[in-house]
Amino acid sequence: MNPLSGALKFLSTTLFNSVLALAFFLVAGHFATPSFVGKVAIIQLMESITGAFFSILPYQLVTREVSHSYASSQGYDKLVYTSLSYSLLVSPLLLFLLFFPSYLWMSIPYFVLYLFTNYQGQLLTGLGKFTEVNVGNAVFTISRWGFSIIAIFYHSVELLILIWTLGAVMKAVYYQIYLQFKFSLDKTTFKEIAKVGFPIYLTGVVYFISGQGDRVVTAFLLGSYYLGIYQLVALAAVVPSTLISSFSSSLLPSSTYYYTKGKDMKEISSVSFRIVTLISLPLAILGYAISPLFISKFFPQYVLGIPSMQLLILSLTSTMPLQLLSTFMIAAKKNYRPFIIIGIISAAEVVGVSYYLIPRIGIYGAAITQAFNAIITSLLYLLFSHFQGVFKLGRREIAGLALIGLSFLAFINWEVVLIVVLLGFKLLGMISNEEVKVIEGFTPYSLKRITRILYLIAR
Repeated sequence: MNPLSGALKFLSTTLFNSVLALAFFLVAGHFATPSFVGKVAIIQLMESITGAFFSILPYQLVTREVSHSYASSQGYDKLVYTSLSYSLLVSPLLLFLLFFPSYLWMSIPYFVLYLFTNYQGQLLTGLGKFTEVNVGNAVFTISRWGFSIIAIFYHSVELLILIWTLGAVMKAVYYQIYLQFKFSLDKTTFKEIAKVGFPIYLTGVVYFISGQGDRVVTAFLLGSYYLGIYQLVALAAVVPSTLISSFSSSLLPSSTYYYTKGKDMKEISSVSFRIVTLISLPLAILGYAISPLFISKFFPQYVLGIPSMQLLILSLTSTMPLQLLSTFMIAAKKNYRPFIIIGIISAAEVVGVSYYLIPRIGIYGAAITQAFNAIITSLLYLLFSHFQGVFKLGRREIAGLALIGLSFLAFINWEVVLIVVLLGFKLLGMISNEEVKVIEGFTPYSLKRITRILYLIAR
């Protein structure tokens, strides 16, 4: 199981999805009505609701368990059958959409397939089948954002739903080739995963609520005009952190696999933390610098949101190395109760700070809320992962934390901070030559030259 090649595959499909989605919305912005775009947004919101509220068997834990069974040469058929059967058994709950507008109840088959293919993808990821997972993702992306452009010119949400549903069917059939399914729900397996994973499930629900909290308060206090500005810059601001978080898709099964094989989780998390820090900080600082040009060039009517985007892109991206520590907490499977604590604190902060700041300083108050949230949850993940013995605080880890803190000085002078951060990686010895050799062993032959950059930084 190769975590690096897996991360690169997930990164490539995430980039592919982002580019096609941007093309779709640019076309929709020119040829579709705001009502059409709004309905697409509501369908996407229902996707998120389906994924957050209906995944009683948490995706991360399903991935962790199948990877653990695979590494220890145990059978995992019961887990596969139970997870996929559950996703179908819970689908009748989606019938509540019959009380909503017709385009939502027409989407019920799509949402059923969405949940089913999510579990398929998580199971295949846990088995290290990164290529197969990402081929399926790419097939669906082409349908979702490529072929569905046809629906824009017909101004038909119904046609869009049909195209998305057919894309989900193709994805499910393709995954079926590599992951055989038999309808069978093992009660013992279901109860064990649901019980152990309840803190993770509850945290996912709370995160969904808190993640929408600043937008809900913005809409309630400032109206749809300012919500539209904030929504666009917020979506653009999360692109870098989304790209980095794609690494976690392979980190969870890989860290579980090698941990089961006897590797030290502290070493796994330490190397991953420092590598992600090396990627995220320059990306955060450059994103902060480039975002005003991006908005001014492509979305000049949204320039009011530039300060909010700069704050969001810097805070969300630079804290990603700490956010990913949650991956190793799940992989180690010691105690998941801290996830409930972190989720409750996160939701309380978003709602409370939003209500205090948004009436006073507008959408920038919403951005501050999310920035505070990223910092607070990051520090909590650091604290709990250290207490659980999942992450160590050695000299190089503390140096990484110092560089993360230093990156926020980009508000003063981003050029100087970028240079200092890059020099800091070298002078502080964030990566050793021995670790680069290990990374080189996982690097595909066609990308071996990239490791030369790491050798320049290593000490």
